[in-house]
Amino acid sequence: MNERAFNKVLNACRIKIKSKFIGQLDLAKVDALPDEVKSKMVSIIVKKRHPVLVNLIPKGFDMAWLECMGYLYQTKGKEFEFVHTCEHTIK
Repeated sequence: MNERAFNKVLNACRIKIKSKFIGQLDLAKVDALPDEVKSKMVSIIVKKRHPVLVNLIPKGFDMAWLECMGYLYQTKGKEFEFVHTCEHTIK
């Protein structure tokens, strides 16, 4: 998966009201993604060293690899829950 395909999938998961995106992710759409797509998206996010949305991590994903990459912390923000490195602050 390249960045363009990543952005296309991510935009498909955003909430849309009257043909306009409001920017927020719809967790039901994220949960409906196939595990293969979720896995590829997590790999791209980890490559960029950004926090990973917990709902985006597929079942059976290699959490040991994620921990090895430094994603040791799990924090709940205002609306979403993330797995992240010590470099991030979730509010």
